[in-house]
Amino acid sequence: MRERTAAVVVNYNDSETTLAQIRHIRDYAALDRIIVVDNASTDRSLAALRAVAGGKVTVLAAKRNDGYGAGNNLGIRYAAKKGIQYALIANPDAEFTASCLAALVAAMRANPAIAVLAPVQVNPSHGKAAELPGSRANVLSGAAAFPLRTWLPDLLEAGPVARRLFTPLLHYPKSHYRAKLAPVDCVPGSLLLVDIERFLAAGGYDERVFLYEEEYILGQRLRRIGAETALLTTERYLHRHAASIGKSYRRALDRQRLRERAMRFYFRHYLGCGRAKLFFTELCFALIRLEIFLTGGGK
Repeated sequence: MRERTAAVVVNYNDSETTLAQIRHIRDYAALDRIIVVDNASTDRSLAALRAVAGGKVTVLAAKRNDGYGAGNNLGIRYAAKKGIQYALIANPDAEFTASCLAALVAAMRANPAIAVLAPVQVNPSHGKAAELPGSRANVLSGAAAFPLRTWLPDLLEAGPVARRLFTPLLHYPKSHYRAKLAPVDCVPGSLLLVDIERFLAAGGYDERVFLYEEEYILGQRLRRIGAETALLTTERYLHRHAASIGKSYRRALDRQRLRERAMRFYFRHYLGCGRAKLFFTELCFALIRLEIFLTGGGK
């Protein structure tokens, strides 16, 4: 019996984007089920989503919005109860093809040591690169996956200026992505295929974090149980950053504050940072907020 695969899509106040995702992937042969989790939307999302439920599509209603990780955990636990082996965690604004998903499932099945597998993320700014499924030209050093870093490199990555100045020190070199299956510590959270049993064995997403830092936290949890993460460099998908979250948190400063909250938690609970490092972290956050404000992100 072949492994069964479900897509898990979390919605919050953006049924338009989520419904478009459902329509796009509903007929993918590699998908046995689409599990949509409405994260206690305050608009009419739940009613709109329930209108398309049936067949492959299951709609779950979270009792409250505890964040992105909690919503995905809810969907993945439901998939586990239905005997599904693989879950494709997919943002509503992540665009991927049927052949990309089929390649992910085939690679996961052929490499049972891998617990998390993702294609290469490309952004709309990359233009036609997203239309070249066999090309690796846009596998950039830092755009595709992330290493688990110590406190200071992570803090440098958080700063818009610092991350550009220190890119070679903060990311894998381009040569790291030459293999078809490149071993990495973390992949972007917008589209990834997970082995459900090991995802849950690692604890899934940390539900104490509302949004951001999910990639690093999941990477830390998988490392603790010896599970492997990899990037499938021959496949890619298009991620329209903030297409959904930007509707709920329109100001860049609001998104920055959410990110800071998650980073404080990650630094304290996963990197073991003490008062001195956390104090310096706050100073850096203040500078980042000033930069965002001065560049118009506070509007």
